Amino acid sequence: TPKPSTPTARPIRGGQLVVGGVGRPDTLNPLLAESEAGRAVTRLIFDSLLAYHPLSGQPTPRLAQAWRVADDGQTITFTLRTDARWHDGNPVVAQDVAFTLEAARDPALDSLYGPRLAKVVKVSAPDERTVVVSLAEPDCPTLTALGALPILPRHLPAQATSELSLEDADPTPVGSGPFVFVERTPQGEVRLARNDDYWGGAPYLDFLSYHPFESAADLQQALAAGEVDVALMPPGHLPADADQFAAYRYPAPEFLFVAFNLQHPLLGDSRVRRALSLAIDRQQLLEQVLDGAGALLAGSLPDEHWAADPALEPPPYDPEGARRLLAEAGWSDSDGDGWLDRDGERLRLPVRTNGGNRLREEVATLVAGYYRAIGIDASAQFVLWGALVDDLFTHDFQAIVFSWPLQADPDQSALWLSTEDEIGSGYNFVSFANQRVDQLLNEARTVPGCDPTARAGRYRQIQRLLAEERPYDFLLIPYAAVLSRPALQGLAAGPFADPLQSAADWSIAPDDRAQQPPR
Repeated sequence: TPKPSTPTARPIRGGQLVVGGVGRPDTLNPLLAESEAGRAVTRLIFDSLLAYHPLSGQPTPRLAQAWRVADDGQTITFTLRTDARWHDGNPVVAQDVAFTLEAARDPALDSLYGPRLAKVVKVSAPDERTVVVSLAEPDCPTLTALGALPILPRHLPAQATSELSLEDADPTPVGSGPFVFVERTPQGEVRLARNDDYWGGAPYLDFLSYHPFESAADLQQALAAGEVDVALMPPGHLPADADQFAAYRYPAPEFLFVAFNLQHPLLGDSRVRRALSLAIDRQQLLEQVLDGAGALLAGSLPDEHWAADPALEPPPYDPEGARRLLAEAGWSDSDGDGWLDRDGERLRLPVRTNGGNRLREEVATLVAGYYRAIGIDASAQFVLWGALVDDLFTHDFQAIVFSWPLQADPDQSALWLSTEDEIGSGYNFVSFANQRVDQLLNEARTVPGCDPTARAGRYRQIQRLLAEERPYDFLLIPYAAVLSRPALQGLAAGPFADPLQSAADWSIAPDDRAQQPPR
C-alpha cells in the first residue's frame, strides 16, 4: 500500500512547480466544479470543514476543529477554528458556513453537493464559531457530505453563483485555502501562489500551476520534454520510461467488478455466482491488465478503509471448486463436447462492457477466457456507453464489467438496498435483495451519534454477506501515479484525497532544488 512520501530531509521553503494533468478545470467555483481537474484545483483555493484520510477515509479537522452528532442523529454541530482567514484578510466565521450550505442546497444553483445535503432542513450560526445543522431524520452520510463541502465567503456572495469560468476576467476566486489565486490563461492553466497566512502553516512552495492536457500521451510527452515538473497520470497510463522520474503510485477512486443480473435464471443461483468467482485468477488478471499496478478487492470497500472487514479475503483461484459448484447446480458436459450443459442447453454467458474503455475491455476479455476454461461458452461483448447504461437499468444483461467511484463514507445503500425510495436511488441494477443487508444498511446510517465503531461493525457484516451472495464479483482497484522530475517530499494520495490535496505539504528535495530551471 502506498504511504505518504515522508521527508528524508528537513523541508526547505521555496520553489515553484508546474503540475500537468489530463483535463481542464471546468470552473473555479467549487460548488459547480464537476470535472476532476476543477475539483482538484478549487480544493487548493477553498477549504472545507473536514478532510478525509487518503487511504482510510477517516475524517480529520480543517476549518472545523471539532464536530458532534446528537444521540438522536438529527443535529450536527461544528465548532470552527479561530485562526482561519479569507485571502482578503477577513476571518472565516460560522455565518460563512451557513451561507455556503444554503447556496449549495438551492436547486437553482444545481450544485453536485445539493443532493448529498437533501436531509438538511435548517442551518444556523448562533455565534461566529458554531454551526448547527438540523436534519429531517438521522443520516450519518450527511456528516461526510457536510465535511467535504468547500466553504465560500458570505461577504462575496457573487462567488457562490458565478460560474467563475476560465473565460471570465472577474470576479476572481477568494478562498481560505493554502494557495491564493494569481491568474488563469486562455489555455486553461491556473496559477497559484503560497498563502502566507494559511491557518495550517504556509505551504513550502512559492508558486504552483496546473496545466491541462488533452490526453495521457500528451502529458507524458510534456513531462519528458521538461514542460511540466509533475504529471498526474491516470490509472493504467504509466509510461515505459517512468523509472527516469520520481514515482508515487496510489489507489484510484474507483473499484472494478463483474456485476451479475440476479433476475436471470442462470445467475439467480448463488452457486453459479460463487463458481464464477472461483474461476478467475485475480493475481494474474491484475498483472496482465495493469502490470500489477493495483490492489485486489475482497469487497466493495478498500482494505485500508476504516469500515472494511480485515478478515475478508478475495476468493481463491479454484477452477476445480468452480466446476463442483456448477455440477451441484446441474451443469455438466453431458455430450463430451467440452462445454457445460443442462437439459440440452449449453451454458452460455456473454460478458459485456463499454467499448473504448481499455481497462474494462481487457478485464472483460480475460474474465470471459477464465469462464471458458471451466466449460462455459463465454464471450466478451463491447457496446456503446449509452447502450450499456440502458442495458443496466432495463436489466437486459447477464454479466457486465463495470466500476463505481469510491466514497469516503461507507454507506452504499444506493447499490444494495432492495427498495427504491429516497434512500435507494436506483443503482441496484443487479436486483440484489437481502432483508438482513437492508436492515444493516439502515442501522448503519442511523447509529446514535454516528459512532464509527458501531457503524463499522454493521458494514463489516454487510461485507461478509455480500461476499457470500456475490451479486458483484469484486475484482480490483487500479493505481494511478504521480511522476515528478524533481523528487517531492510530503506527497500523499489515495481514493479519498487526490494528490493535489497534499500540495501544501509538498517540498522539493534539497538535492533537486539546484537543478530546477527558472520560470
